[in-house]
Amino acid sequence: MKHSLSGVNNDIDALKIIFDNISDFDDQDTIMSDFIHWQPLYDLYVANDKVVVTIEIAGVDIKDISVYAEKRYLIIDGIRKSPDIFTNESLTFHNIEIPYGRFYRRIDFPILVEPRQCQYKVNNGILTFRLPILQERVIPVEDG
Repeated sequence: MKHSLSGVNNDIDALKIIFDNISDFDDQDTIMSDFIHWQPLYDLYVANDKVVVTIEIAGVDIKDISVYAEKRYLIIDGIRKSPDIFTNESLTFHNIEIPYGRFYRRIDFPILVEPRQCQYKVNNGILTFRLPILQERVIPVEDG
């Protein structure tokens, strides 16, 4: 399922993307570090005129994710809930490698992007963002 921002507000299962007051959230990075249980893995690359970020979020409900987008970086924040079977008191664990709980990841971009024009899709536990590169504006200066 592919989304652009124009469809985000109309889709019930859409990802929450926040653009305003991101600096307030970013300042809480050190405060929140005690409550973060894991960080999702990601890949970042530039393809033609877009910055592409793929983030591994297997087992995370899209409603439990918030994304904060800015020209220089993207923050993904959310929670992976543990399966209901974990509440059974008669379990004996032999191996637990999948992290559950709150996650947070800040992803810095190598170049400036236009966050309000981003597109995203979720496929097989991978969340992919495509953010257009911010085009330089050349202002001609005349001699005179």
